[in-house]
Amino acid sequence: MLIKTVLVLMLLAAPSICKETLKKGLLERIIQPKVTLKSSYLSDAEIKGSKGSVKVRKNSLRINNDIVGFKYSNWAFSWNNIADLPFGDKKSVPIKEMHAFKLNINVPYFVNKKWFILGSASLRSSFEDSMKGSYGAGLFCFASYKINADHAIQMGAFSNYHKVSTLALPVISYSYRARQYDGLQVVLGFPRTYIGYQADKATLIKLGMIFSQSVIKLSNDSSIENSGFIEAQDYMGNIGVSHDFNKHLRLEGNLLYSIKRDFTIFDAQGHEQTSYAIKPSLGGSLKIVWLF
Repeated sequence: MLIKTVLVLMLLAAPSICKETLKKGLLERIIQPKVTLKSSYLSDAEIKGSKGSVKVRKNSLRINNDIVGFKYSNWAFSWNNIADLPFGDKKSVPIKEMHAFKLNINVPYFVNKKWFILGSASLRSSFEDSMKGSYGAGLFCFASYKINADHAIQMGAFSNYHKVSTLALPVISYSYRARQYDGLQVVLGFPRTYIGYQADKATLIKLGMIFSQSVIKLSNDSSIENSGFIEAQDYMGNIGVSHDFNKHLRLEGNLLYSIKRDFTIFDAQGHEQTSYAIKPSLGGSLKIVWLF
């Protein structure tokens, strides 16, 4: 989302639009509130090294503009062959559902027509049934350099802090005609890559991949690890279409492919216990965006 925000803001340097119009358009775009509902599903996939498997359904609600935002997410799990899972008590469902809350703020700054800087901070809580001990924070900062009207590069870093596990990784990407309303557009980099084709001003076809990471607090009586934690990392590929029906309503549908899903279990003191991987699986998602 942050990379997308930057690519939108970078269009301000277009010389064919007057400066005052740009300022007004930028302000309206930044403060425009929107509500996003998203539902996704990943089909049954085995835990590597066992015959136990899991399906995942996720639903989320986000209320935000380009400066501040709030998001709630819920994951529901459906397990098969529980007795053959390499964790848990072999009798009961390891996890029924998980929850996550996130608050974030973005601070954009234009150095000049070529350079743009974005800083972002977030507070989050991811847990099975209790928020206590589940809090974490995220920091994101990078600079964007506009080579010309079509090409730009971005560089920086992001970090997700949690008392159990802190992840810090570089951000680097190259963008071509990002957020244009006709033809090809490309963003190549990490943690997000996509190739899109704007069929018309309202319709975008897109193929991409994104990396994500989170730490989840388990319940006090978890059969996996009492009061423990799970760190999950995944690479998700997608191909989809989004369409703006009018200036308020946008729908987006995607076919999903979980390229790589890994998770590590920690005890209540934050000591690593063991790691597992989930085999790739297919899925889909539907997103509805309402802009006010």
